[in-house]
Amino acid sequence: GFESARSRDEYTANIERIFELLREGESYEVCLTTQFRAPPPRAAPPPSPLALHLALRRVNPAPYAAFLHFDLPALRPAPPAEGGEREAAAGGAFSVCCSSPERFLRIGADGSVESKPIKGTMPRGPTAELDAANAETLRTSPKDRAENLMIVDLVRNDLGRICRVGSVRVPKLMAIETYASVHQLVSTVTGDLEDGTDALDAAACAFPPGSMTGAPKTRTLQIIHELERGVPRGVYSGSLGFFSIDGASDLNVVIRTAVVSAEGVSLGAGGAIVTQSSPEDEWEEVLVKA
Repeated sequence: GFESARSRDEYTANIERIFELLREGESYEVCLTTQFRAPPPRAAPPPSPLALHLALRRVNPAPYAAFLHFDLPALRPAPPAEGGEREAAAGGAFSVCCSSPERFLRIGADGSVESKPIKGTMPRGPTAELDAANAETLRTSPKDRAENLMIVDLVRNDLGRICRVGSVRVPKLMAIETYASVHQLVSTVTGDLEDGTDALDAAACAFPPGSMTGAPKTRTLQIIHELERGVPRGVYSGSLGFFSIDGASDLNVVIRTAVVSAEGVSLGAGGAIVTQSSPEDEWEEVLVKA
């Protein structure tokens, strides 16, 4: 089975530390995450990564899903040999099975920009009545709405740096989107690129996605680096998609994603911490997302 890189106690202690930093004014919202890992099965060959991805598409269809397979030499060089020269690194393969519901950036060939940050998650209910009640609870939750609003402001600021003055809009604020296992609170932020800028400029300006950092972005990234012990998140929290020759682009936020390699399967999960957060509830939300 999967094991978290950090225990429940360590994760909730991190949240208590975030509360201190929020009270000190160091941040408004911090997206704390952890990694879950499962070793490869011993008694049988591991399942095909493509089969895993196709299973994810069936049980949890998502609008920004993707499958990538890499069979490349290891990116990290081998340690120096006895004579002082580096040896060639061993080869390795891995696959990214992404079932993301979140759009980071869409840039049209006409320079239009759209971002759809997600903040706020609630599990589906076992009956139609409970399912509708869960969606309404999410829609009216002060804590989830606060999380979402702060990230909307962050995205507006990111887009405002590369879009024409006055073009940044929020046509949808905190709409409910429903998926196979969860309801999500999703906002839509749009704008029009400034003359002389393109999709690469937009991605560079807005990366990393604000929904995976918190706000303000620069100081909050420093806090995340400290609490997550400087361990890279890998592809998780990043973005994948395409850049087209006509200037268009569509990029997701890499969440709900399994990375499969000879070492097993890993995935990341986390959530935004604000002053209204409950450490125990945040841990349970991480388990729901994982």
